[in-house]
Amino acid sequence: VKLTEAIKEAAALASQDEDTFSSGCSQVLTKIKRGIAEVRKASDSSELLDKEVPADVDAWRFLLRVASEKPTFAKQAWDAAIVLLESTAWAVAFQKVEQKTHLNVVKAGNRDAAMVALLIG
Repeated sequence: VKLTEAIKEAAALASQDEDTFSSGCSQVLTKIKRGIAEVRKASDSSELLDKEVPADVDAWRFLLRVASEKPTFAKQAWDAAIVLLESTAWAVAFQKVEQKTHLNVVKAGNRDAAMVALLIG
């Protein structure tokens, strides 16, 4: 699964300094986007996530950091979060993360309202 490797890269990038994070952020998000698309095509995406994509608190930290520090990529972070939260293991890992408000869903515009509603609803 493409998402597994992308998640590992995201987790490694989560705690890097600003320059390293900024330079690698876009590339990792592209890989996550492709991985998420692959998972969405699966007949049972939550089962695929549970079996093939180990939950990672640091990957959540990456997505939170993206949403809070890189607003132009927030929609991609939200989209990934929606899919990852279908997995019980990923939902449990998300509960362990501090500063969940960094998802910045309050900054969603009208066109992203439906997507954000899936995250908070």
